[in-house]
Amino acid sequence: MGLGVAPKEPKLYKDAMAYEHIALTREDGVVTLTFNRPESRNSMTPAMGDEVIRAVKEISADREARVVVLTGAGKAFSSGGDLSMLARDAGVSQEGSSMGGSPRDFYNQYLTVRQLPMPTIAAINGHAIGAGLCIALACDLRIAVSDAKMGMTFTRLGIHPGMGGTWSLPRLIGTARAAELFFTGRVIDATEAERLGIVSRALSRDEFPAAVQSLAREIAAAAPIVNRMLKKSIYRGVTHTLDEMLDYESINQGITFSTEDAREGIRAVMEKREPHFKGR
Repeated sequence: MGLGVAPKEPKLYKDAMAYEHIALTREDGVVTLTFNRPESRNSMTPAMGDEVIRAVKEISADREARVVVLTGAGKAFSSGGDLSMLARDAGVSQEGSSMGGSPRDFYNQYLTVRQLPMPTIAAINGHAIGAGLCIALACDLRIAVSDAKMGMTFTRLGIHPGMGGTWSLPRLIGTARAAELFFTGRVIDATEAERLGIVSRALSRDEFPAAVQSLAREIAAAAPIVNRMLKKSIYRGVTHTLDEMLDYESINQGITFSTEDAREGIRAVMEKREPHFKGR
């Protein structure tokens, strides 16, 4: 897959063999969801979107899942909406399949990744274009290979941006910088994306797999109950006042004080050792 060879054989989910357009594995609490259409640079179709919905349900029900890595098979992360699908919906061609409904229905398929209760990482192993970049923005964190290209290229196709891009990108890098990328449809490299704040790190291909795994395992080693609650708190904080968040934090901190993980974490500090959280 896009991240290279894992140090040991990962676990296939019970329904994994039923997936055709994605791959789904879990190893030590790290779930990897891979767009698996390398022949089309992992372009996005309704059939793939249906599998993303199923995968999100399966991962969400897995209490051993602590972090999700979203990546692409082959050399690309995702080239965005399948070109033959766009051509059919624009009346350019009668071949191929359409979105199968309104654009909003198509968005909803992929944006179910935002519903995942645990932290998510977009491991951008190659080009992320249009909707492909938008789905990376739907993750909590983003790391990219330095030679990956990214762009909101919708205007170059004569299509209004979708997949939540006009909501997520301005919030991440500010309206002026986002507007320039949208209006021009300019494609940038990962180093520029790091400077703008779209990705947190741009790494060489040699460094990339280990860095993704290191971050994922670091998150997986933290208290999973807290991280699931914290994910909600971080996004809630964007739209609520300080006083409202102090109340919300107080309630959640009180809840976590009663967990076995809190007792383990505090004992570990007192005993000068690493904690071993069980999610209880």
